Amino acid sequence: MAATADSLRCIEKAVFEDGWISLEGLVDQLKDDISDEKVFTKLNAIDKFGNDIPEADKWMIWVGEHYADNIKALGKNTRGGNHNAGVYSNTSHTHFGGLVNALPNGRRAGETFASGFAPENGADKRGTTALLNSMNKINYKNFANGINFNIKLDASSYECDDGKSALGSLYKVFFKREGMQVQANMLDPKILIEARDNPELHPNLLIRVSGYSAYFNDLSPKMQDEVISRSSNAA
Repeated sequence: MAATADSLRCIEKAVFEDGWISLEGLVDQLKDDISDEKVFTKLNAIDKFGNDIPEADKWMIWVGEHYADNIKALGKNTRGGNHNAGVYSNTSHTHFGGLVNALPNGRRAGETFASGFAPENGADKRGTTALLNSMNKINYKNFANGINFNIKLDASSYECDDGKSALGSLYKVFFKREGMQVQANMLDPKILIEARDNPELHPNLLIRVSGYSAYFNDLSPKMQDEVISRSSNAA
């Protein structure tokens, strides 16, 4: 979902607002996996969802509402109930990412998508407060089937009493503003790398993947690398 929203923002900004590339030129770059490094850099520099920037966040709101409206329009399901939209990826964000070519948000072919209803990996650059502010702009009443919002936090920042108090305050404000759900990974990327390279060092390391928990050592090598990659961008 974030890849779609960010791509729409990048098209809007690069093609229609700033005009530094034509729509046809952008399509050609996507077909060539964004081979021009200048184009790649400029697309990645455009503000993305998760930074409390209205111009970017509005597209995540629009994509979510568009998706939810289309699910609702399906009418009754086979058991007589309503079709309800939900956003959670389990591990499909990695699998489907491997099948999709380059996108206008600067994502190259084969790269993983966000793990559920969250910014693309590394796209949230303005810290935890800005990320939660962006997530609070979503109308979660549209997603009665649930969501998974994974937040990555640097464990060392929250070990002391002040850090724990700050984390509690962040959560309280998020839910007072009608946030729906959040799954926190309190991770140290160094430990994840150790666990990948020497599984016997951390046999009981439990992490949130995308809507569920799993022992890190039970994940496939590809999923381990994906978790390490997103954790390296923790706020």
